[in-house]
Amino acid sequence: MSLITKSVIKGLLRNARDGGWHSALGYLASYRIYRLLPSLCQGKPFEDFEIHVLTGRARLTMALWMMASWIVATDRLWRFIVHDDGTLLLSDAELLSKLLPNCRVLLSSETNPQVVRALNHHPLCLQCRNLHPLGRKVIDMPLFASQADLVSIDTDILFYHKPRRILDWMRETDSICLFLEDVKDACLLNPDRTIRLFGVKRDPKVNTGIVAVPKKILCIDFLEECLGKANLLRRDCWYIEQTLYTIAASLHGRIELLPQEYFMALQQPCPSRAVARHYVGANRHLFYSEGLGRFRRTIRNSSDSVNGHP
Repeated sequence: MSLITKSVIKGLLRNARDGGWHSALGYLASYRIYRLLPSLCQGKPFEDFEIHVLTGRARLTMALWMMASWIVATDRLWRFIVHDDGTLLLSDAELLSKLLPNCRVLLSSETNPQVVRALNHHPLCLQCRNLHPLGRKVIDMPLFASQADLVSIDTDILFYHKPRRILDWMRETDSICLFLEDVKDACLLNPDRTIRLFGVKRDPKVNTGIVAVPKKILCIDFLEECLGKANLLRRDCWYIEQTLYTIAASLHGRIELLPQEYFMALQQPCPSRAVARHYVGANRHLFYSEGLGRFRRTIRNSSDSVNGHP
């Protein structure tokens, strides 16, 4: 049995377990994106702004839906920079480049030697980067970003309406750090320890599913200092990246959390006014049962509007 077949079966069983047959069927139907995406891109003007995405083989289909929803919601094509979590193959990169002609795929075989050289004097940063794939969001993304502003979007997010606040941020000159608002405080340092170590009061609910920040806040020297001072590499590896973003943005001094229309509740149905939803861990199955059905309705409504139908 091939690896891709095993991955599909594993995903099908997981969604059936967590969300029943609605999620299982939605998961199977999600593979339509490979045929659908070219038509969604057709005729869209190009926007020369980088959108960074971290993904691997297991979440490639989900990543394509996220990118498709961003394209439809913004009515633009974007310069996606796809960062390999270590599992993408050359064939995956070729497929992405075919589906999204303006996309750049950074395979690990290309980036690993460059990262090692760049972090030659920053061993903790290199260890952080290699400890967990999420480390690449805080190390690789600013390292390979060619623009002063960094925008990254996680694969488990779908957009349903125009993300006006994010688009406005791209045109602003103020260096605000923009994030999703989390449902809980997931920072690895409690507020008192953050003040004690870094002399700054942090925001308690920064979530890095959507990130829009000045690249300069992720200075390698600062990240190395932070990792050592807070001893983060011995903590839960799932939250190191989010903690580093939180502390860096707090020291920068200008944080804004996206409004509630960027929805992140765990179990509640997505409200009609939602601009986007982050389908995190416990509600990942809703990406397929709720999210894709809603996005397909968004596509149909958009098509009807273009064609003059009510």
